[in-house]
Amino acid sequence: MVTSHTYLEGDDYRRLQECIHCGLCLSACPTYLVTGVEADSPRGRLALMRALDLGEVPQSSAFTHLDLCLGCLGCQTACPAGVSYGHLLEKTKAIRRPALWIRWALAAVTAPVPLRLLTAWLRLLQTIRLDRLLVRFPLLPQVIRMQLRGLPRLKGLPFTSRTEQVLPAAHPAGLRQGRVALFTGCVMDRWYQPVHAATTRLLRWNGFEVVIPPGQGCCGALHAHAGLLGEAEELLKRNRDALAGMEAQAVIVNAAGCGAQLADKLWPDGEGPPVVDLSVFLTEHPLEPPRYKLPEITTYDAACHLYHAQGVRSAPEQLLALACETVETLPEADQCCGSAGLYSLLQGQMSRKVLALKVEQLRLLKATKLVTTNPGCQMQLQAGLQAAGIPMAVDHLGELLDRAYRRDPAYRQTFNLSDQAT
Repeated sequence: MVTSHTYLEGDDYRRLQECIHCGLCLSACPTYLVTGVEADSPRGRLALMRALDLGEVPQSSAFTHLDLCLGCLGCQTACPAGVSYGHLLEKTKAIRRPALWIRWALAAVTAPVPLRLLTAWLRLLQTIRLDRLLVRFPLLPQVIRMQLRGLPRLKGLPFTSRTEQVLPAAHPAGLRQGRVALFTGCVMDRWYQPVHAATTRLLRWNGFEVVIPPGQGCCGALHAHAGLLGEAEELLKRNRDALAGMEAQAVIVNAAGCGAQLADKLWPDGEGPPVVDLSVFLTEHPLEPPRYKLPEITTYDAACHLYHAQGVRSAPEQLLALACETVETLPEADQCCGSAGLYSLLQGQMSRKVLALKVEQLRLLKATKLVTTNPGCQMQLQAGLQAAGIPMAVDHLGELLDRAYRRDPAYRQTFNLSDQAT
């Protein structure tokens, strides 16, 4: 008997069959923990993918549960059979074109011109402090109020417009360890310029020349997660062209979602320098630790696409131990915060329920600083903490390390920094 497949054939259908239905993924799935519904668990969704592929269920029924998936990949970490859940989810979503408004939302945060216009509008709201009023306006949808709460302070031009393309190593003793390229992305480039600036200082201080290749842009991760695999590949090609031929030992990324996308797909034939998260790169090379540690109590929340997709577990916490006097362990730090790219906008209610579980864990800690490694997580966590009235700021790991180094007068002098900013 010949089985008729709709979209999964060969290796993809074989991957789908690898699920042994053991249930070890259930406790790792944030949406299943909220709903308790089998169809909202990884094995339930794999069963729906199979039924959808064989034409046994309508798309509307299957995607009700598939769209509720965060794509956090906690199930991949828990799965003893090694099912490629993330790949199968992307392939399944690709059979249905996202709604027009979703494609507009994607363009608004990834395409250069719409992102520039959105940034200018949001910066205006912040300048006249209208954003502070809007987050308290009950008639505004809660999903929008949460987005406004989590926004960083938007400052001027993108990082790539404010820096040189080649930044020399700057260790005062003349230490030289090599040359790296920095991936700047889209939202990170416009909304998180201080993170990129801190990253370049950290690398230069530890003996690396940093190159900022022109022509790079969005990595395509959000498009791939939405099933727009063709658009994602076009964006990958653009970055491939921008980064090709670089005489660099690594491409450094400080956004976990971008890192997961690029590490898997930027160099399909392995012809370019490896894509490495900042935390991994710093721990794998000789590092001159900060001379003075930060006095505050700090805790760390693992970004899903660093912990689960890239398998990076200990590197961020090793660096925190070097930079902070006290690091408090966050229980279930590997559980998703509910951000998941555009998910917090598209599935606002579920996103807030998942976030609430994380916020309650944070409420029990003494920490005054929360550290993560992804811009979406940073916005989501800051919004949740602010809404809950918890006085805990959220920093990117690179920024926190930079603040520790800034306590050293030599570091401040080298980079012409006027204050310690500790």
